[in-house]
Amino acid sequence: MKTLFTLFRKNTYFFLPFLLWLIVGGVMLATYSQRELFLGINGEHSEWGDVIVTGLTYLGDGIMFGIVLFLMLVTQRFRLFFIGLAVLLLVTLVVQVAKHYFNAPRPISYFGDETATLVHTVRWVNVHSSCSFPSGHSAGAFGMFSFLAVISRNKKLGLLLIGMALCAAYSRIYLAQHFFADVYVGSIVGTLSTIIVYGFFKFRDTTSSPEVCAEAMLQANTTS
Repeated sequence: MKTLFTLFRKNTYFFLPFLLWLIVGGVMLATYSQRELFLGINGEHSEWGDVIVTGLTYLGDGIMFGIVLFLMLVTQRFRLFFIGLAVLLLVTLVVQVAKHYFNAPRPISYFGDETATLVHTVRWVNVHSSCSFPSGHSAGAFGMFSFLAVISRNKKLGLLLIGMALCAAYSRIYLAQHFFADVYVGSIVGTLSTIIVYGFFKFRDTTSSPEVCAEAMLQANTTS
């Protein structure tokens, strides 16, 4: 518990905005229907927005997370590489199990015959029709950016990182790939995955370090 408290305290620039997002998003889910939330967000679009948001959605792609891990491997930051890899694997496992268990329809299937008149799609984006819940891109984005936030020395970067994660989540609704609830739960899955994995590694450090210290003191007494 102390490890988690320390993690939150040191990374308030990421976790406080995330908490605000949880509260605001929860209120929105409780206040508006799935249909209202989706159409309210997806309905605001433009030609330049189509281009920008198409790029933003790749922030949550597994390839992006893979590039981050590859850079850590190249720079020989092996411990961080394995922590990040564990986060990615946990996110992938949870998301894929949930997607196939719920097998929820995506917006174009949900709206059916109304899709052509109500749903905005981008012509160069392949829109999926099934396994909507939760959003894998949102989970991946929040998993990656929360991971980068907790390992970053400049903690103020947490504001930028959660902003980028939210942009990736927003893009999934804009591109008609997901509903609000999908990205909301995806953000929780991604962030919790980082908390669990990183917290586990830090907990191992705190439990093993006393043993190391005790062994060092014993060796010192023996030599003296």
